This record gives sequence, structure tokens and C-alpha cells, in this order.
Amino acid sequence: MPIQIMISSIVSITSIFISNWLGRKATKDNFQLETKDKAYKNYYIPLMKLLISQNKNSLTYYWIVAAWYNAPEPLKKSTDPLKILLTTNLELLPPNIVKIVPEYSVATSGAALFFGDNEYRENYRQNLQESSDFFDEIIKKSLTEASRLSKQLGYPDIAKPILGSFVNMEQTDMNFPRYLPAIYQAEGPRQFVGENPPYY
Repeated sequence: MPIQIMISSIVSITSIFISNWLGRKATKDNFQLETKDKAYKNYYIPLMKLLISQNKNSLTYYWIVAAWYNAPEPLKKSTDPLKILLTTNLELLPPNIVKIVPEYSVATSGAALFFGDNEYRENYRQNLQESSDFFDEIIKKSLTEASRLSKQLGYPDIAKPILGSFVNMEQTDMNFPRYLPAIYQAEGPRQFVGENPPYY
């Protein structure tokens, strides 16, 4: 009888332990799923909307960000939409993207200074080049992660075709070099190489 009581007690304690463990695990899994959903809706969806708002031939740092630095008044802007998305959702981003954010933030701030009123400030050209490289890296990693998350969350994988378009554009000579297309490689803002000035 004492052995039966002991076994019964062990079974009861074990059952309670397993139930508590399963409950904590379910809570943790739900929290992780909610966090992933929040990241998808707050960062990845706005990022994909930003990208698809562009012409498919304009998926570059220059056209999405720097062209606004280089635009004439009143179109000129000094804000970077990708930097804003990254910094406002930093706690939701995976480590492989977070580690690039500080470098990108510094580079893109310097890139804005490249575009003077009447001439390019050549000491900031490297900032512009680095911004473009970091931009490409962030976009590819973000779209890859968005594709993975969409499958986990049960959403359509809209990131995959956007990533395909971005990579295809990256591998062409169109808008080369990507940080400042050849047509803009004159001595200053809004001084164009060629006969036909581009549109903004």
C-alpha cells in the first residue's frame, strides 16, 4: 500500500510538472508568434510597399532614398524612409539586420551631405557608395526573412517575387553605378550627362 501511495504521488507531481511546462511552452510559443506577426506587419509589409511603389527599374538606394536628397526644391527631402523603418522597429528585427543598422544610419546621413546646392561634396561620395551597398544588403536580408515569416504565419509569400525583381535589377547595368547613375555623374546636382535630362 505505501508503494502504491508513493507511485500515485510521483505520478501526480509529474503530471503537475508536465502541465506547467506545457503551459509555459504554449505561452512562450504564442508570444513568439505574436512578435513575428508584429514584425511582419510593422516592418516587412511597409518595406515591401515602399519597394513596390517604385518602378521595377528603380529599385536602388539612389532612386528610393538619395534622389530626394538630389531633387530640386520643393521636392527635396532630407529623410530616409528605410532608416526610419529600421530605427522605429529595431526591437523586432533579426540580429543579421540589426548589426547593419548603425553603419547604414551613419552612411546615409553622410550621403545626404554629398548633394550640395551647386556641386557635389566629393568628401562624402564614399558615404553615398556605402549607403547603397548597405541598402542592398538590408533589402535582400529583409525580403528573405519576410518570405520565411510569411510561411510561418500563413500569409501569401509576396516577398519572394519582390526579392526576385530586386536581384534581377541588381545584376543589370541599368542605373549603373547603383549609388549614382551615370547620367548624374556630372560635377553637381541636376547637371546631367547626356542630352535628355531625367525626370524626378
